[in-house]
Amino acid sequence: MKRDQEGRVAAIFREKASEAEEYLPPDHAEVVDFLRETTDADKSSMLQSDLEMIRVYEDLTDILIGKNIVMLTDFPPAAQEKLIRRKRLRSSLSPITELLGGSDQEEEDLL
Repeated sequence: MKRDQEGRVAAIFREKASEAEEYLPPDHAEVVDFLRETTDADKSSMLQSDLEMIRVYEDLTDILIGKNIVMLTDFPPAAQEKLIRRKRLRSSLSPITELLGGSDQEEEDLL
């Protein structure tokens, strides 16, 4: 284990490493706290990445459907419903789309 300048656990090694300054058992409170903090940060990063990727997948689906590479009917019925629901939700939340009259058109484009 290695500590930072404030004396907190900064790194944990699976095997003995030259940078390791001391040994603490895996169930030691400082080790558990370090792992919990790291895990929480990783979960938060993964969640943020998931949220960003959702839009990428949504755009990719629109592109593939728009180019007739994939048809909406190629998806299982449950997926079709989710895609249409998502498209309606996005349209209802976008004042620009509503001003342009694209909310119904986007759904028709999916079909």
